[in-house]
Amino acid sequence: MNRKILIPMGSGLFLGLIAFILLFQKAAELEKKSTLTPVLFAKTYISPGQFLSPDLVELKSIPGEFVSPSAISDIKDVQGEATLAPLSAGEQILSNKFGPPDESLAWTLKTGQRAFTLEVNESSGVGNLIHPNNHVDILAKITSSNRVVTSFIFQNIAVLATGQKTEKAKEPSSNQPTEPNPYNTVTLAVTAEQAEMLMYLEGQNLKLVLRPNNDNEIAELPPISDVEALAKIGHFHATKERSIQVIQGESR
Repeated sequence: MNRKILIPMGSGLFLGLIAFILLFQKAAELEKKSTLTPVLFAKTYISPGQFLSPDLVELKSIPGEFVSPSAISDIKDVQGEATLAPLSAGEQILSNKFGPPDESLAWTLKTGQRAFTLEVNESSGVGNLIHPNNHVDILAKITSSNRVVTSFIFQNIAVLATGQKTEKAKEPSSNQPTEPNPYNTVTLAVTAEQAEMLMYLEGQNLKLVLRPNNDNEIAELPPISDVEALAKIGHFHATKERSIQVIQGESR
């Protein structure tokens, strides 16, 4: 075949291939623009240090060309992580703006709780035997207008920290002595109303009473006055004992 004919034909095929590739890329770009992708958006301003919840975000479908590479479509993608930077209303939720929360005490509080610290001594703090995650009752002896009243003011309150410790120490091995846990403050998880009451009672005689683990029962005890307390001195109630049945053969 004539060389003068082959060269134009080859050039034509090459240019045709280039045109096909360009058309294919253009078609892919157009498809991306026309394809809608679901993305999470912030419904309102989200401050740093927050966990995502359904009421803070909304799912919208937008053209793929406008989707950020770090955008997410499900809250589960950042579950257990907190915002590292503020998010504005209408902003895409990006995974690179989330990370593990810090170890501050605020992360251990549930919604509606407050951390309130009481000063204690060895007597009012159960001999320095309270540990974080224990539960306590708060017993108060209140003097007002020449009257003295003793009462449990709150029961089953969670302990967040003893001194600076926020986690219970690991159990020592049999040949390792138990480390002392001295503290002069105990931080409790309370409601705002309870914090207000504790502040009001500051300066009164308050004692912490350690509760057994997994005991959630609330004792219904009325306040007792000094006259009632004195009247009860010397009056004891026998403790009921369980009878044990011994089974021998078929007889009891």
